[in-house]
Amino acid sequence: MTVVQTNMGFLEKLTQTIYLDRVLKILGVAVFVLVFLNSWGSLSLLHKVGFGVAPAMWFVGARFTKIYR
Repeated sequence: MTVVQTNMGFLEKLTQTIYLDRVLKILGVAVFVLVFLNSWGSLSLLHKVGFGVAPAMWFVGARFTKIYR
């Protein structure tokens, strides 16, 4: 027996209308980039190198996951 729910909540309707998850992800990344760029001048050299190396490590790890799994 299948139950069909006809009345959706506000967030469910909003999510299906504008893809709320994608909007929140994009806003989150935009805010992070804005804060990061505003603080770049006050970071030490070690922090700057770390921020450059971390995405590269993530990318390499993602490649190994696709190759070896």
